[in-house]
Amino acid sequence: MFFVSLADGNKMRKKILCGQLRYAVARFLFASAVAAVMSGCRSATGDVRKKPSIAFIEQANQEAQTPEFKYVNHTIRSGETFARIFSHHRIDPALARLYHQSLKPIGFKALYPGDSLILTIDQNAQCAGISLLSKRQNWFKIKHDSTRLLAEKRPVTLVRQVHIARGTLESSLSESMWAIGLGDALVAKLTDIFAWDINFFMDPRKGDSFEIIFERIYAQGQFIGYGNILAARYVNADKEFFAVGMPGEDGRLSYYDLSGKSVQKQFLKAPLRFNRISSGFSYSRRHPILGVYRPHLGIDYAAPTGTPVYSAADGVVSFAGWKGGYGKHIRIRHGASYQTYYGHLHRIAVAPGAHVTQGQYIATVGKTGLATGPHLDYRMKIGSRFVNPRTVSLPACEGVPEAQLGHYFTLRQRALCILTQRFTDETGSFVLSIVEDDRTAERTRHITLLNPPMHVRQQGPS
Repeated sequence: MFFVSLADGNKMRKKILCGQLRYAVARFLFASAVAAVMSGCRSATGDVRKKPSIAFIEQANQEAQTPEFKYVNHTIRSGETFARIFSHHRIDPALARLYHQSLKPIGFKALYPGDSLILTIDQNAQCAGISLLSKRQNWFKIKHDSTRLLAEKRPVTLVRQVHIARGTLESSLSESMWAIGLGDALVAKLTDIFAWDINFFMDPRKGDSFEIIFERIYAQGQFIGYGNILAARYVNADKEFFAVGMPGEDGRLSYYDLSGKSVQKQFLKAPLRFNRISSGFSYSRRHPILGVYRPHLGIDYAAPTGTPVYSAADGVVSFAGWKGGYGKHIRIRHGASYQTYYGHLHRIAVAPGAHVTQGQYIATVGKTGLATGPHLDYRMKIGSRFVNPRTVSLPACEGVPEAQLGHYFTLRQRALCILTQRFTDETGSFVLSIVEDDRTAERTRHITLLNPPMHVRQQGPS
């Protein structure tokens, strides 16, 4: 048996207490250090999407570098107005109305989610001005004193990055593009280009591949959106589709295939975004309600009630109203030979005689008339004969003008070189070039005299 004397026991207890004390102090110091580091990390790596860019803050601070001013940073959220923001910061709402009225003459439309706003607050807790970086690619600034208010607009210098993206479908196109860092806005641009050849709700298959040359636009170091798709290639079930963009006289891109023919057809492949085809084109189909066999000379696209329906091509509405078993119905004439029919609609948005353009909203899906569920009965007639809209060969729009063929073939060759030689063994999005836009437009200014209330507008460089 092991015995310890009283004196030895006291010494041992003192050692134990000292050790526990040193351990507690060490833990406290370690925890304090970790907290300081984490605090610094949070301030350094916060969500940059919720803060204005550093360049924006620095430029706004140059407006008034004096101790009597402070700056409040605010990122616009959906539904916010100047009045709501000013009220939140306890600023007179009447000033918000004055600011809004002063910005209108220089082109201000509205606040958009993601816009960056800096409020300049004086020693009396009153707003002395604002700086707004709009997603519409403009600076808006207001400064005022007791006698006048100066509103100014000037364009933001934009940086365009040209990228190439490559990917392979594992599920849907949108998920495959999202996986390599591309947003839904670019997905929509790509599907719009090939909408006349590929129905992206039905046709894509696992293993399909896509290649896109496109622009990403930045302002003040922040990504503000996608520019044009310059060229694209999509392989669907071993069939290749190419599109190369060429600017027209108005600067907008039109897209052509490798031979110079327009990828845009005179008719959309489908006049809506649908879930499935519930009934195909047939000369003998058993009617689901009447129980008799008769021709079904159209395609039934199943979709929820309220799904938008679009005109398949330019034309004139020849009928819009109730049509027996078809329920609410629209018929559109396209030139002398073509007609399209849209049946079982829920709501009609056009009137007989109206001129419509391809892709224009004309109605919503419903189940009026003899229908067992919501769907669109879509039909096409050429001359006096109904044809299958999914299989008929449709005419294309005009190709590249003969006088511009040389320029187009240069653009085509450049696109093919990039698609066949750059990052060919990689999946993802890669930068090809960076270009800064030269935006030398003059500033626009608007001066409001606060007392007496009169308006003088000036335009020109300051």
